[in-house]
Amino acid sequence: MTAVKPNPFHPWSWQGTHYKREHFDSDASYWRYWAKRLNLSLSARLRLEWMVFYYFEAKKSGAKTARHFGIARQIFVKWKKRFKSNDLISLEDKSRKPHHKRCWTVTDEEEKNIILLRKKHMKWGKDKLQRRYRKVFSIHISTNKIQKVINKYNLYPDPTDHKKKLKRRLKRRNKIYIHTFEKEKKLGFLWHTDSVIIWWYGARRVIFTAIEECTKIAYARAYTTNSSKNAKDFLERLLYLANSQVRHIHHDNGSEFYGQFEEACNELGIQQIFSRARTPKDNPALERFNWTIQDEWLSQSLYGLDDIPLVNHDLTTWLIEYNNIRPHKSLDYLTPVEYAVKTFEVSPMWASRTKI
Repeated sequence: MTAVKPNPFHPWSWQGTHYKREHFDSDASYWRYWAKRLNLSLSARLRLEWMVFYYFEAKKSGAKTARHFGIARQIFVKWKKRFKSNDLISLEDKSRKPHHKRCWTVTDEEEKNIILLRKKHMKWGKDKLQRRYRKVFSIHISTNKIQKVINKYNLYPDPTDHKKKLKRRLKRRNKIYIHTFEKEKKLGFLWHTDSVIIWWYGARRVIFTAIEECTKIAYARAYTTNSSKNAKDFLERLLYLANSQVRHIHHDNGSEFYGQFEEACNELGIQQIFSRARTPKDNPALERFNWTIQDEWLSQSLYGLDDIPLVNHDLTTWLIEYNNIRPHKSLDYLTPVEYAVKTFEVSPMWASRTKI
């Protein structure tokens, strides 16, 4: 006679066990023992506690049990119907996988044809591809099948054009960044420039600023916009101020430093040096000057930023004071012009070009 193997899903049918119901003082302890032995999940053990409370504490009151555990009555009723006292596995979550899965209905030939058409027309939708499929292969195919194949093989166009990506990569590779740039202590070897955008009582105003690396000689001019055209105008004025001693000019990646500004740099033989993205510490001296021009000039100005010609006249007067009278701590309390004359042996008349 063949022995009957115990069914692990029905532990009470196991033969030869010494842990029968009569060995426990109550049904609750008996259930908890088998829940531990069957290694039920935490959620299943919690549901078992619902049943214990329902049968032995709440006197079979579903409303009282639901209230005690803070659950909806419908949820308790659902698990009460599933519960089998001789099969605690019934309290485990059941798989929600459908009994009948959808089958892949696209044939190998259809799949191959769809891939061929899609690769030729990456920007076409499934409706256009359906009509093209009918003309090329003389067979009707559903748009659902076409979409399934597109999703399966991820047949979608690259969001960024390859040529644009390559052009951007080459342009980035050709840039010279300030943190790798080797500076030389020569007058006019490196200038820093930036644009400060200020909203003046609802009107947009821009102050282009520039400072020389060694001497801290500074220049600034106000405009209504930060266009590349205005940036080019500022560069030409700066070049006149510096007696054409501008070999390298450093700035951030703002749009105003491309277009006409970039073309002017190429024509004048000026090398552009770039800051790293979102790294203001690459240009600390000019960042400080941007603060100074707002704190010492704009906050004290009687004209503000309303009338641009009048503003630039007032700003130029302040720049003369900044470059010729105001002592600088970083220059051992010399003025920028004094430091330039002392260090580079330039003519004292060199600074007269500030008055433009």
